Amino acid sequence: MDIEDNRLLKSLMDKTISFHDVMSAYNIRTFIAFNLSGKILGFAYVSRRGYYHLILNGNVNYEAQCKTFIHEIKHITYDLPKAGYIIGLDMQHAEIEIAADKMAEKLTKYL
Repeated sequence: MDIEDNRLLKSLMDKTISFHDVMSAYNIRTFIAFNLSGKILGFAYVSRRGYYHLILNGNVNYEAQCKTFIHEIKHITYDLPKAGYIIGLDMQHAEIEIAADKMAEKLTKYL
């Protein structure tokens, strides 16, 4: 999986359009939560109105937030559109989680 394969990440990395405008164009609402356990780095879900909500843990360092952001963007762009819903508790060994982790690890070198 490459940045070129993901229009959303390509738009974010290009920096010709602001972060807020890119996220709005993809119907993604991003939030930083400070009331999450350290065991939860972030998560994403689709609302009834079709908006994606991406929540990041504000209690972890910036690098962890960036990796989590890319991980969740992978779910939003590849996994969630294919699935009716995904319950992500204790799924760290599932194929979609491993693929999202690999993508995040690979792409954080561009930051």
